Amino acid sequence: MPEFRALLSGGGVMGERIRAHDWASTPFGAPTAWPQSLRSALSICLNSSAATAICWGPELRLLYNDAWSRMLGPGRPVPLGEKAIKAWADIWHVVGPQVKTVLETGAGYAAVDQLLPIQQRGHTHEAYWNYSFTPIAGEDGSVAGILHQAQETSDRVFADRRNALILALADRMRPLAHPGEILACACRLLGEALGVGRVGYGEVSPDGSTVSVARCWTDGMMADLAGNYRAEDLGKLHRALRQGEICWLEDAATDPGLSARDRATLRRLGLRSGLIAPILVEGRCRAMIFAHDGRPRGWGNHHAALLREVGERLRQELARARAEAALRESERRHRLIFEQAQDVVFTADLNQVITSANPAAAEALGIAAEALVGRSVGEFVAPDTFRRTTGMLRRKLAEGGTTRYEVEVFGKTDLLHWEISSTLTTDGDGHPLGLHAIARDVTERHAFEGRQQMLIEELNHRVKNMLAQVQGIALQSFKGKSDVAEAQAAFQERLAALAAAHDLLTRRKWEGATLTQLVADATCRLAKPDRIGFNGPDVVLPPKATVSLVLALHELATNASRHGALSTPQGRVDIGWRPAGQRLRMEWRESGGPRVAAPEGRGFGLRLIERALASDLGGAVALDFATEGLVCTIDAPLPRAGAGNVVSALL
Repeated sequence: MPEFRALLSGGGVMGERIRAHDWASTPFGAPTAWPQSLRSALSICLNSSAATAICWGPELRLLYNDAWSRMLGPGRPVPLGEKAIKAWADIWHVVGPQVKTVLETGAGYAAVDQLLPIQQRGHTHEAYWNYSFTPIAGEDGSVAGILHQAQETSDRVFADRRNALILALADRMRPLAHPGEILACACRLLGEALGVGRVGYGEVSPDGSTVSVARCWTDGMMADLAGNYRAEDLGKLHRALRQGEICWLEDAATDPGLSARDRATLRRLGLRSGLIAPILVEGRCRAMIFAHDGRPRGWGNHHAALLREVGERLRQELARARAEAALRESERRHRLIFEQAQDVVFTADLNQVITSANPAAAEALGIAAEALVGRSVGEFVAPDTFRRTTGMLRRKLAEGGTTRYEVEVFGKTDLLHWEISSTLTTDGDGHPLGLHAIARDVTERHAFEGRQQMLIEELNHRVKNMLAQVQGIALQSFKGKSDVAEAQAAFQERLAALAAAHDLLTRRKWEGATLTQLVADATCRLAKPDRIGFNGPDVVLPPKATVSLVLALHELATNASRHGALSTPQGRVDIGWRPAGQRLRMEWRESGGPRVAAPEGRGFGLRLIERALASDLGGAVALDFATEGLVCTIDAPLPRAGAGNVVSALL
């Protein structure tokens, strides 16, 4: 038809198809009979850069341009002259009422971001469009057709929706600290946004052998899949994840890529359709995020993009939460150590102003820990000590390392000795910020070392005194004796008495001995208890007096055994002592023995009793050689409690 070709020039591929089409056998009829309104509208349609179509006649049959043809896609061909209701069968419930309104009112209609549920591959897919329906007036002025122009906005709508979800997810997850809370929040938001039955997140083991699903969100109809799974049991899902690919399942019952084993696995999981996206770290699958549904469903690229982005954000948030949890736990442990440490722990700035202190420091200094903050170290040490610590700080700033030293510190009651280990604290770039110090209270150690030194000196003094005593005892025991055996026996007995005195003092840590214990130990080896009686309060004697009195009692008991009351079966000895004001009176009284006469001279035993005992007790000793028995009386000041290292008291 040359005339028709001349009338409708251009229009690209669709222009050629329209001009070459046999219209005479269609409801349009021969083009030469087409009304001018149709020709004009078709010319506009074919030469428009926008996707444009014409719905013409009572049956609204379609003519369209190249842009509108491409918009349909390769899977949705529409024959020229097809009825609109048939071409748009899947969306006619949406556009049909709109077209009817235009036909009835003669007014145009425009839609913005209109959802049109498009059928593809047997599944419904969301699509969003901006489009308009404009009435075309026929020669009689009535609406003869509709000019339709459209533009798909799905990508923008999905991008906006995805961005809104990501922002909402970020806002919701930001205040959450626990990984479980973050997972629950993300899975729920994603599940509601996708309108699926189940959303979950799984982490892949380092060797890729297992997948651990910590959390699932479900709509209440699908089962929770939380648990551990062997990757090889997941079949197609595992193969896709291992290759870093998204696994698409629109209908597990009909998917030709599934093996019988795969289908059995999916049935166990209650999965009919799903989208599973791997989360890659350095090119390896470390986690996955999945959306499952119990019914067949179509998926689009926007679903995959959303799943990937949410999965990556979720991985980052989980990493953040776990790092923060690890940091909090580390801080908790360090705080626990800081607060419960028996050693003093404190920090200070570079001016040696305290910035924190533990309870042990507060206890030692007698100041609340919070009150220590802001005070200078110099307030608690002598000026020369503070100059020394300042010098050590300067050395650390110049050379680094740790300094260890001892200082004297003014404690809440006494002067304390602290052994300090101090090191610098730095920022992330290694610049010094202050110092961290741990101090061990070695006051007791210093006191122990002092006591130890004093004991060594005391021991040295006592050994010298004891040797002098032994030497004196030896000289006196052997002096003028012709009978060596007798002298040896006397010497050994006196040494045994001396050893007994030292043994008694050792048991009492050389803090003296009570008269009761002393008399009992000194006399028990010489006679039966019914031959010797003693009575008196527990007076504590100092060590020197204890040794002298033991030796004196030994001499008295020995003399009584050989020559006095204890040398006969009827004789006995009574020992008594009592306080008289500030003085102590002690008496040794023999009775029932042979008649007594005063000796012509004073032997070593008598001299020990009269002179050494009187000297060591600080009093007077009187010997009365009465005919009926010897009486030895000792009158001395009462020992004073707290004098030197002696604890003396009347109990």
